[in-house]
Amino acid sequence: MLINRYLRKFAYLCSGLCLVHMNVLAQGNPADIEATNELLPLSWEELTELEVSSLARQEQTVKDSPAAAFVITSEDIRRSGATSLPEVLRMVPGMNVAKINAWNWAVSARGFNDLYANKLQVMIDGRSIYDPLISGVYWGQQNPSLPDIERIEVLRGPSGSLWGANAVNGTINIITRSARDTQGGLLNAGGGTEERGFGGIRYGQKLSESTFLRGTISTMVRDASIDLAGRQDTHDTGDTETANFRLDSQLSAQDKLMVEANVSRYRLGGYYIGKTSTTAPLWQNDDFGRDGVTGSLQGNWSHRTDSGHDWRLNMAFTQTEWQLAVNRMSRSHYDLDFQHTLPAIDNHKLMWGLNYQNIDDSFDNTLTLGFEPNQLTQHNVGVFLQDQIGLTDDLTLTLGNRVEHFTFTGWETEPNARLLWTPNKQHSLWAAVSRAVVLPNRAQHSIRLFKQIPNTNRFFEAKANPDMLTENLLAYELGWRWQISNNLDVDSALFYNIYDRMQGTKFTGVTYNDPIFGNIKQATVANYRQVDSYGLELAVNYRVNHDWRLQASYSANQFSVNYDKNQPWFRDPLTEEHFNPQHNVSLRSLYNLTSEIELDAWARYVDELYIDRRSIPAYISLDLRLGWHPHKNLELSISGQNLLDDQHPEFSDVLYIPVASQIQRGYLAQISWHF
Repeated sequence: MLINRYLRKFAYLCSGLCLVHMNVLAQGNPADIEATNELLPLSWEELTELEVSSLARQEQTVKDSPAAAFVITSEDIRRSGATSLPEVLRMVPGMNVAKINAWNWAVSARGFNDLYANKLQVMIDGRSIYDPLISGVYWGQQNPSLPDIERIEVLRGPSGSLWGANAVNGTINIITRSARDTQGGLLNAGGGTEERGFGGIRYGQKLSESTFLRGTISTMVRDASIDLAGRQDTHDTGDTETANFRLDSQLSAQDKLMVEANVSRYRLGGYYIGKTSTTAPLWQNDDFGRDGVTGSLQGNWSHRTDSGHDWRLNMAFTQTEWQLAVNRMSRSHYDLDFQHTLPAIDNHKLMWGLNYQNIDDSFDNTLTLGFEPNQLTQHNVGVFLQDQIGLTDDLTLTLGNRVEHFTFTGWETEPNARLLWTPNKQHSLWAAVSRAVVLPNRAQHSIRLFKQIPNTNRFFEAKANPDMLTENLLAYELGWRWQISNNLDVDSALFYNIYDRMQGTKFTGVTYNDPIFGNIKQATVANYRQVDSYGLELAVNYRVNHDWRLQASYSANQFSVNYDKNQPWFRDPLTEEHFNPQHNVSLRSLYNLTSEIELDAWARYVDELYIDRRSIPAYISLDLRLGWHPHKNLELSISGQNLLDDQHPEFSDVLYIPVASQIQRGYLAQISWHF
């Protein structure tokens, strides 16, 4: 069988790697071998001392964060064997990550998962990649070189008081390495059954004693997924190329400057939306995909005075151009973000800031997809203030609020209160009450979508609602971090969320007759519903010994949805309780077989889903990775992903991706060489 043949190949590769390893040991210089036990992820105490300043907007450790914070280190990324950002995010408790096809993912926190999950703010070095067109992230267009990532900071729960609208159920900041820390060269490459080919080259150069430059070029080619019948692929092959340049300079003892430029070219295949035509066939479910380019330029300047004032200014410009079979878009996005942290005044630490966004877009409309108006400029502005108050030596109260004005909805406010109690080094308890908002997106404000109703021969016309309001969240959270012993710790969080003015799409009841398309049903979107959710997130970290570490996480999420079930809803059932797994379990093992050979395993359980009248069964997946360091500058690894079955589905979205895919078992090999 094909499965057995792949397993035999995998075993032969492992055996061959071990034989080569023994030969190198017999001939090599032990001084050239870097012990991998120094590369194991940090201990709990070290990890909780990591700063998460990008999420707190100030120097603050995980341990001192009154929020559900999680840090994915560069070592976690390397030893995961992952080749994309969403795969890495599966490590985080409370994160819902599901692969739709080769290039599309549904990624959210604390439920509400979807192709366009609108409650998760995502940034790269503080530059938002949250798309204002669809309120979400096009993950297939985001392919930074993973070896360039220093860490990924994840904050579950609302942080709108600091980061503004759409930072509702979570905030992610992907921190790339400084040019100072990436001097010399790095060549990495790999390929396999699903990730057909990927790799890149990076080189860093010292320009002066205080200025450093780095450049990275990377590429990826991905194989197609397979359909639900398991007989043919879904034509979602594709490739991307990315170039990144970063300059870091210590201008003076008080001033730092970072400048970063990025350009990405992507050709992502697969079924997407479909195409409506006035001639037969009236609707084509064909292979279209997305073809585009995204470029960005970002500058970050920080200044710290001797008296304790800290000023930070971040400016970013992003240009996006993409082409679908049914539409073309061009968008310019300008961001300006400023913050000022004042020196401590008695027991108060004050911080304030302001931000401005300018978003200018244009579309070439077609019968299938259009926007009215087809050109629009948005102006969004906001100001925030936060006070961190030391009530006692072990009790801290944080109060904050942000006030913003948006083109679509006018004024909004997002207050926040957090309490942190650290009675000793072993325990850290926190509680929070927050309000956050989700903005209506450009599509909800002005889209016109005309296509066939999924699984029928009838057509519908979905129209925008310029009167859409923000979705509101009122969140209550409790958290407890407990270091049980030097090698065992537990991090837990409870939450209860009340969502109001939730968006929903339903048929209006209006039907009109067209001589070509027959009876056409009209649909629209508005703020129809209220949703309550509550859940538990648990992470356990156990260092068995110096060479072996175990990480486990569990999350549970329940929903209560209040809406009129008798209404003609577009998607049925329109209930988040079925769209999201009620239970998620993850178990990672990182083990050093010898001082230069690593064996890593990652098992995950994801509960069943029911989406678009389709059941997606619960599944258990297993990834294995074998890594070898024959020299301190050379790493070889082989990995097997989703090893427990031939293929399985993880998510579905028949409106935008009408042909569902399954995720297949895959094998890949990688090499990394520092020079």
